[in-house]
Order: sequence, then structure tokens, then C-alpha cells
Amino acid sequence: MDEQRHETTALLGPAHPLLSDKEHECLSSYVRKCDRRLMFYLCMGYATDSLNKMALSNAKIAGLTSDLNLRGTDINWALGAYYVGCFVFQLPSNLILKKVRPTYWLSGSIFCWSLVTILTAFVTSARQLIWCRFMFGAVQAGYLTGSIYYISFWYPRHMVRRRMGFFFASAGLGGICVGPLCSVLTSMDSKWLPWQRIFVVIGAISLLWSLLGPFVLADYPDTASFLSSDEQQLILKIMEHQNTVASTQQVRFVQVKMALLDFKVWLWTAIDFCANAATQVNGMFGPSIIESHGYSPQTAQALTALTNFMAFSGMASIAYTARILRGSSTAIALSNILTICGFLLALCSSNPSVHILALFVFSFASPQPAAHGPAWQMCNLQGNTKPAMAAAMASAFGGLGPLATAFVYRDEDRPQYTRGHLVCLLMTVACFVVTLVLRRVLAKENRRRDLDCGDLEGMSDEQVQDLADNHPHFRYRL
Repeated sequence: MDEQRHETTALLGPAHPLLSDKEHECLSSYVRKCDRRLMFYLCMGYATDSLNKMALSNAKIAGLTSDLNLRGTDINWALGAYYVGCFVFQLPSNLILKKVRPTYWLSGSIFCWSLVTILTAFVTSARQLIWCRFMFGAVQAGYLTGSIYYISFWYPRHMVRRRMGFFFASAGLGGICVGPLCSVLTSMDSKWLPWQRIFVVIGAISLLWSLLGPFVLADYPDTASFLSSDEQQLILKIMEHQNTVASTQQVRFVQVKMALLDFKVWLWTAIDFCANAATQVNGMFGPSIIESHGYSPQTAQALTALTNFMAFSGMASIAYTARILRGSSTAIALSNILTICGFLLALCSSNPSVHILALFVFSFASPQPAAHGPAWQMCNLQGNTKPAMAAAMASAFGGLGPLATAFVYRDEDRPQYTRGHLVCLLMTVACFVVTLVLRRVLAKENRRRDLDCGDLEGMSDEQVQDLADNHPHFRYRL
């Protein structure tokens, strides 16, 4: 409790008095309500997103390839089409979120991707499959960055990173469930083919969850009916000091330009790009890698529950590792080193057991940088528009990393997948290097601001707000 008080007081700065005991109790009550209501819905929504994304990789070994007569790189194009759809629609989606009620935007995204997943069960050709996956990426594009931005204007800055950890960990929770679920669906007898059952059932699960959104979510803290007036006033005071009161601010195109021209934002985007390439190996090809070593489709699907449990454990740990290691950059670097060890293990051995062990290792470590990166970024951005734009940039361009992964893990490379493992190894090394560079840049800027606090005299309130994280009193978290 004392630590939380210290962090909150540091957040408010000298322009505000210390929070009283009553205000600390009020803040704790506010956070509990948001965690139990908003974070739970967002996390379960992201878990269903994971179910829908992994449906294709599980359908592939459940007869999809032979039933649709897929040849060559058809399945790779289908996997990659999702990321193209995300890229095309990612940037505008967060700006639209500023115009559309977040409650409807986030739950509507889940509803739309659920319909697309269900419709995928009825495709009859490779072209139709590719278009369905493209549309899935298009309608899903707004949920990840929208949720990240949504979290940033509900929680004080120092509380964001832990919530991001829980949010990204929920994807692993969906991954744990998808393997056994698909194994059961593949073994069932019905009028539908096994892969069709996978798409229909998974799509129906997320569709039902989407219908709860309008009743559970609220748009903004100062308009939420489940909060008391004291809680609303307190969080409004904190958010005004952070310049993150979303309900009263409009899109500021000067901040859009700032995000586009800020090289630090591009470095975070590069971290996302490199990290995501390795992160998606288990999700896209985990069942195929396991099956290539002689396991039946049902067994391979069931075993992915274990690899996805490793991914869940890795992502859940980010809520604490950055705090223990005193910085997200250190946590990213250490997880990069462990991921590199996993891929080296896969490349240096032809033993099937070693390959499965390597899959477990990089399934645990590789998702961590992809989760730490956005959390690190959102902790270090201010303004009402710049964080939304920067999150969309990182997610859109960073999301292209798995597009490369989709084409380097080819069926003709089974069971070694040397080309795919080597590409992901090099991407992880690049992520490690960029992380160290960005840490050095942020530390240098903090030292510069310590020596020169800047002069805000003569600037209007609007001009001061548009400084965003360039405000001379702002300090970056490493």
C-alpha cells in the first residue's frame, strides 16, 4: 500500500497535494471495480480472439488442406492474409475509436470477427479461404490497439503495465483451450466436416461473448454509471494531470504528426515487428510442427495445450518481471536471450524430442517482448491522440512480422523447418539490439531534461497539452 501511495504521489507531481488516506481508499476501490468489470471483459475478448486466430492452424491438420484441395503455399497465403487485413485497417481504427463509443467499437469488433469465423466454415476454395482470413484481420484490427488505448485512459500511468500483462496473457489462456477443444471437435461425428465444426463452434463462442459488451463496458471513467462520484472526481484529477482524459478531447492532428515523426515510436514499432515474428510460430504452426514428428492430428491438437500453457505463463509473468527487473527494456532483453536459446536448440539438433523441447522454450519466451513492447510504449506516451496513433502504428507495422513467419514455415521443410527457425532467430536478435538502442535513447533524454527543465512561459494550455511526452517535466520509464 505504501508503495502504491508513493507511485501515485510521484505520478501527480508537485502541482498536486499528497493523496489523503480517504483518496487512496477511493483509488483502490476504483481500480478493483475496473479490474473486475472492464479488464475481465477485455481479457476474455482477447482470449476468444486467440481461439479464432488459431482455428485455422488446427483446421489445417483436421482435413482442411485435403478437403479444399489446397496446394503449395495456399495455406501460407491464408495465414498471411489475416496480417495484411490487420495492417490495412489498423491505423484508421484507433482514430475511429475517438469518434465512436468504445463500448460499441470493442464489442462490435468481437461480433464481426465471430461472424467471419463462422462463415469460414463454408468456404469451398483456397481463394475464398484467403478472403475470409483477410476480412477476419480487417474486422479484428481495431480490438488489440483499441483495448490498449482504452486501458490507458482508464488507469493511472503507473498501473497500465500490469494490466497490459494480464491482457496479453489472456491470449495464452485462449491458446490453452483451443487445442483440446479442436481435438474433441475433430473426433466428433456430425453432418459437418471436422474443420467446419472447428470454425462454427469457435465463432459461436466469441459471438456470444460479444453480446455482453454493451452491458459490461463503459465508455469513459467520468461517464461510468458503476463508479461513485468521488471515484470519478479522483480519477479525473489524475488523468487531467497525465493529459489522458479521453472523453473531453478530440482528435488532435498535430499529435498524429508528432507520432509519425517521433523516431522513438518507430523504434517501438521495430521491436513489435521483430518480436511478433517469433511470437506467432506456436499459434500458426505449433500443431503442424508437433504432427510432423509422427503424432496424430488429435494428439497434436491436444499437445498444443501444453505449448500454449507455456505461452500463457510467459505472458502472465510480464505483469511482474518488469517490476522485479526495474524496467521493461531489461525484461525484453532477457526474454530475447531465452528465445534465441530455443531457436538455436531447434536448429542444432535433429532429435524429435529436442525439437519439441525447443518449441516449449520459445513458446514460453517469445511472446514476452510482444507483450512488454506495447506496455512499455503506452507508459511512455502522453496526449489524447498521440498514444492512440502510436499504438496503431506499432500494432499495424509491427503486426507485419508474422506475415514473414507465415511464408518461411513451409510443408516441404518438415520436420526440421530450418528456414523458419533461422529467420525467427535473426528477428529475435534484431529485437534485442533495437531494445538496447531505445533504452539508451530514453535514458539520454531523461538526463537532458534533468539538466534543462525547459520553459513553458507564454504557452497556452492547448499548446502545453500538445507537447504530450515532450513536456519538459515528463520522464521516460526504462
